[in-house]
Amino acid sequence: MDIEIWLNHFYPNILSDFGFSREYDERAAELIYELGWGKLLDSSILLEKIKDKEVLIIGGAVDEADVETLKDSNWVKITAGKSILKIRDLMPNFISDIHVTDMEEPDELLIELEKQGCILVLHAHGDNIHRIQSVVPKLSRFVATTQSKPFDRIYNFGGFTDGDRAAIIAKMFNAKCIKLVGFDFERAEGIKLKKLRWAKKILEFEGLL
Repeated sequence: MDIEIWLNHFYPNILSDFGFSREYDERAAELIYELGWGKLLDSSILLEKIKDKEVLIIGGAVDEADVETLKDSNWVKITAGKSILKIRDLMPNFISDIHVTDMEEPDELLIELEKQGCILVLHAHGDNIHRIQSVVPKLSRFVATTQSKPFDRIYNFGGFTDGDRAAIIAKMFNAKCIKLVGFDFERAEGIKLKKLRWAKKILEFEGLL
């Protein structure tokens, strides 16, 4: 996602559609920077993990039918948000290579993923300031993202939900091929459905659907 397209087209429209606050998004980005000082990873770690690899993006609708694919060691596996909880129900010891999240999962799970070598990509936005305050002090290293203006090691790769952001990251860092698993853009209601439809729109724009 070209950053100018994101900041000048997608992001303002999302703010307007949901009534989100740009000021709160910026405040969240500043907070994750302050609390994460000394822990923030350079994005080159994502390039090292993804470049020229086959990448599997795992969304929240993952189920038993996807287990065999998840076991395939040829794929770099990127989990998106709470999809990791569903996978853990199916495969208790599963550890993804990269986990892209706005931190709705339990702190203990994120700590475990990091300790097991998973690269955490933590997203700061205006509605998860309390999660930033809880999670960041407990971690040792992570990549930080914002949906507002990036700065220093606070990145904006584009993307609105954890799922479409994960897929965009795979594309941006030159994955050989990208496969989406567990993506369902209609299995939701209310604001969640609205978010999924934005995710679909973004993925289509990026040529990932």
